[in-house]
Amino acid sequence: MEQISDANLLIAGLITLAIVYAFLVIRTRRKAREDRDAVPPNAIIVDGSNVMHWGGDPSLQVLTGVINRITDLDLTPIVVFDASVGHRLVDRYMHGDAMAKLIGLPAAHVYVVHKGVVADEVILDLAQVHGLKVVSNDRFRDWSVKFPIVKTKGRMMRGTWKGGNVVWAKR
Repeated sequence: MEQISDANLLIAGLITLAIVYAFLVIRTRRKAREDRDAVPPNAIIVDGSNVMHWGGDPSLQVLTGVINRITDLDLTPIVVFDASVGHRLVDRYMHGDAMAKLIGLPAAHVYVVHKGVVADEVILDLAQVHGLKVVSNDRFRDWSVKFPIVKTKGRMMRGTWKGGNVVWAKR
């Protein structure tokens, strides 16, 4: 019987790791697509990284206040954040589950994009695919060609935070 060399064992191990890694990546992407596709009928996309600045400096109070106002309107907020949101609010990285707990929403309704991913694109893709409104003061001008919904009247809900309340902008 032929002896298996250390090099062959190493190669076999690396191949096995690559297969397991590929399986996990595919499964994770499929799960993310399933989660994205399971959007409630009364959903609205919230640009969380934009909204938390409605009162000036990044604020958890402003963010949760806006989210609470949205739920008071019988809408289900789906909140998308830049990867840096945790650092801006609590001085450490926070993934989606941790952010969901912090702002009091189900984990399936909160998404923190990975470092290097542009949250605006995720926000607009969700809005366009599912025909949803977006809560943000961002005008998304750089995205208007790829996402024509940006120019659709009534698609964006803008506002400010004054005196502890949301003041919605006139349309």
